[in-house]
Amino acid sequence: MKNLIGIVLLLVLIAAAYFLYTSNSSVTKQERDFKDFAIEDTSAIDQVFISRLSGEKVLITRREDGIWRVNGEYIARVDAIGLILKTAHDITIQSPVSKGYLPSIIKRLATSSTKVEFYAGKDEPIKTWYISHATGTNVGTYMLLEKDGIKSSKPYITHLLMERGFLGSRFFTDATVWKDRAMLKLKPESIKSVEVIHASDTSTSFKLENLGQSRFQITNLKVNSLTAVDPNIAIPYLKQFKGVYYEYVDTKTPIEKLDSVYNRIPRHSIKVLDNEQNKYTINLYNLPVRPGSELNGKPIFFNPERMYAYSSELGPDVHAIVPNLNFDPLVPSFEHFISSTTVEK
Repeated sequence: MKNLIGIVLLLVLIAAAYFLYTSNSSVTKQERDFKDFAIEDTSAIDQVFISRLSGEKVLITRREDGIWRVNGEYIARVDAIGLILKTAHDITIQSPVSKGYLPSIIKRLATSSTKVEFYAGKDEPIKTWYISHATGTNVGTYMLLEKDGIKSSKPYITHLLMERGFLGSRFFTDATVWKDRAMLKLKPESIKSVEVIHASDTSTSFKLENLGQSRFQITNLKVNSLTAVDPNIAIPYLKQFKGVYYEYVDTKTPIEKLDSVYNRIPRHSIKVLDNEQNKYTINLYNLPVRPGSELNGKPIFFNPERMYAYSSELGPDVHAIVPNLNFDPLVPSFEHFISSTTVEK
């Protein structure tokens, strides 16, 4: 057992040494003290490769159309890539690593760091970051810089001015998390009609139609009555469809349980028709909770804050979870629209 522990420690030390000294031996220690983590012109970055020693990796690339994609397939989250580019531009050094901590920091960089390579139109990265863990105060992040294939001889504590938190959490390798969470993106003026069906609550179903020239009408699907709608009410509602996003995808629940959810009548159903006669559907389903669950001392059977969702744009294999807080405004009752309107006979 002692021999095994000794071997493991030896391997860690070898990895740490190899990590720092694989660069050109002719370069002096002073010359390898790289501090310029920031990238001034982030608009030139067209590729970010993130990898971990465990084998996890993801490639985020920007094509000629300006759209970032995950592993060359899916559209990447705009907020996530924007956060990475902002970090690359704004990052600064908070302080050097103290001599007492230097050996342990080097070991962790060598054995458990996240490697981030930034490319700008060439085959070789313009800069490579090795991101380790956060400082004890969770304000700084231990990092080491590599340029032109040469690693710096010193790691540093980095941070962003006026911000707190671990920078490494921004550089994740799960491709599913990188994927754009949009369920639907439509320009308000391109929408011809929106039909909302309520199946399991007291809200009144409706169909809102855009007649053009800022004229709108709504049908109460319960009594089949037609009502003109104030554009100041209709337009803000339609603007919500500029970006409809899920929170995350359920990849853990067994398919049998998911089938039992999606085979039910939707709690809410949204059907959108655009001016080109393209049809889009989003169905919302109650999210079951564990038997015996309670809220304020009363039994509950469904999650009061989230729902399952189906989107015709994502397909039946994507079991999305959406927050009620964001989706309730998309599925109002008919009565929401009838303020200052006149019912047509």
